[in-house]
Amino acid sequence: MQFAITIFISAFLLFQVQPVIARYILPWYGGSPAVWSTCMLFFQVGLLVGYSYAHVISKYLATKKQVIVHFVLLGLSLLLLPITPSEALKPDSVDSPAVDIIFLLFSTVGIPYILVSSTGPLLQQWFNKQYPDKSPYRLYSLSNLGSLLALLTYPFIVEPNLGLNTQTIVWSIGYGVFILACGWTGLTLYKSVSNLPPTIKKVEPTENQKMSVMDPVLWIAFSACGSILLLAATNFVCQDVAVIPFFWIIPLSLYLITFIIAFDNPRWYMRWFWIPILILIIPKIFMLLEGHYDLDDAELMEQLIVYLGGMFVAVMVCHGEMVRLKPPAKHLTFFYLMVSLGGAIGGIFVTFVAPEIFSDFWEWPIGLVLVLLLAAVSFIRKPGFDVPKFISSKLSDPKFAIWAISPTWLVIVLVGGAWHFGLKIIDFQDTFSEDVLASNRNFYGVIRVIESSKGKSRHRYKMYHGQINHGIQFQNPKKMHWPTTYFSRHSGIGLAVRRHPKRLNRQGLHLGVIGLGSGTIGTYLMAKDKFVFYEIDPDVERIARQYFTYLNDGGKRIEVVLGDGRISMEKELKEQGSRKYDILAIDAFSGDAIPIHLLTKEAFELYFQHLTSDGVLAVHISNKYVDLEPLIYNMAKEFNIDSVLIEENRNRSKGIKGSTWVLISNNQKFMQHPRVLAYIEPWPDSAKQKKVVWTDDYSNLVELRKQ
Repeated sequence: MQFAITIFISAFLLFQVQPVIARYILPWYGGSPAVWSTCMLFFQVGLLVGYSYAHVISKYLATKKQVIVHFVLLGLSLLLLPITPSEALKPDSVDSPAVDIIFLLFSTVGIPYILVSSTGPLLQQWFNKQYPDKSPYRLYSLSNLGSLLALLTYPFIVEPNLGLNTQTIVWSIGYGVFILACGWTGLTLYKSVSNLPPTIKKVEPTENQKMSVMDPVLWIAFSACGSILLLAATNFVCQDVAVIPFFWIIPLSLYLITFIIAFDNPRWYMRWFWIPILILIIPKIFMLLEGHYDLDDAELMEQLIVYLGGMFVAVMVCHGEMVRLKPPAKHLTFFYLMVSLGGAIGGIFVTFVAPEIFSDFWEWPIGLVLVLLLAAVSFIRKPGFDVPKFISSKLSDPKFAIWAISPTWLVIVLVGGAWHFGLKIIDFQDTFSEDVLASNRNFYGVIRVIESSKGKSRHRYKMYHGQINHGIQFQNPKKMHWPTTYFSRHSGIGLAVRRHPKRLNRQGLHLGVIGLGSGTIGTYLMAKDKFVFYEIDPDVERIARQYFTYLNDGGKRIEVVLGDGRISMEKELKEQGSRKYDILAIDAFSGDAIPIHLLTKEAFELYFQHLTSDGVLAVHISNKYVDLEPLIYNMAKEFNIDSVLIEENRNRSKGIKGSTWVLISNNQKFMQHPRVLAYIEPWPDSAKQKKVVWTDDYSNLVELRKQ
């Protein structure tokens, strides 16, 4: 009983800390989807270190010495609590965010996390010493159940009811409880065994006693492939929706469920069921990916169901095949070490390698094809479909599987996989072959510059972040300075600039913008104006200057501040005081993902400190999936400042996208201007009825999802 309780608590803490600490530091790095994938890489490497520690001490230390060493380290780790990150660790630059995140995590939660992660394999080894006639692998399934419970309780219980500081303190208290439970288990073991090197008295008779050189290679490969699929699917969802724990936890929970199913009992992974499902779902994923690359709109639920459902089936095959090849219990810690090594390799590939060698999220389709190839190898290594007798007994015959099914399977994998993956790349290249001027991927996502209608009067360059348009500029000299996309003359920001009292009085405007894009707002710049753009991604500025003229035309009157907009403005306020902006525009999106930390009460308080007393705060809230109107309406009410809703319709011929802006100001001369009043839309009842105010400690994007 004590083994089960301790392993369950450790697994709960192991996965509860991941969304807690990632949510805490997310605003420090611009709310990018890569923050979560980098955190996942750290936790995978931490798991590898923990499993290595468990393997080494269980292999080279006598049992009593294992107990003593482990509890000395656990006791010392209490000095590192609580795990609350220090404000001093906030980044000063955007040069190496992934490296900075890993250093930050190690300095806060690193050692406790490593020790907690070692508990699963170490205690399973201890369990095998006390109960050699029982399989310890089911305890691994139990640990994954504890991990799943930790993930599911976070967005529904922990996050809505506890502030971030409280969350880190509560986790630290839980860590103390875990040490007590571990002490109870270790003391029981200490009393029950003699101080001799570890031995296995009896091995499960049902397990294969031999372990070939190929087995560890396949463990690593399947684990790495599962890790790649998890991170790739999460990046896809977060890039175009929102970077919030809810969308982190769905794929990670599905990932853990595959471990629970695979390790609980071999009968739950049925090749005859899971492999055909995988073959059927991959074409659907590629069809949706083709639409994604063609920049067509796709329904949120369709994306979630297909991508995450496909990820679940593919990872189920990875972990099911891996468990079919698991060794006897005497190699338990080595097996877990190889599994964790594979997870870390997958995380390193997605976080560091893929952004350097791919211009888009190609690890997602590559991972799907890799599953098929690995499954074919595993099938040859250990043939048979284990189908029920009422279907066909021949399919379960290894000889029949080797000679009759393996060649067919290899043809399906090689030809089908190459066809799907290869043709989708060709389709993608054909779609953009004459259009793509630049494609760049980095920590913050994928930026692409598309050329369209070349040789025609509507010839234009378009900037995309993910599948969302972030700027258009006509190349016809007569149209080059038209304000396009979401920034037209009659959009919220267009009205704010053109009808601001200072502009009407021919005075210079001081305008700040969080989010650069192609720099389209720069088209409103006049001789006496000063515009400041805050942009976290240095590649956005480089591409905006190389392919668009808005920034270069403004010369020294346009300043670009690199770094997260909120952190940069906090630093400016502290060091040089208020910027005294006449207009401050909030237009920062990664793809279509919502940067939550820019829409909290604390953020708005900062904005108003940087505005003049009669300044205008313009918030761009256009979004395919999320209705931000209730949030911004209530945020203005919170500060007792008037707000109006401005909507602009699409006009293709002028390069104008439909947009929704909210203008917040007590400048009645501006708010009551006839040309402003003419474009105001009434606030919908839904905005007035939902009492939504976000803070740095609390936000709930799910309740604002468009129906």
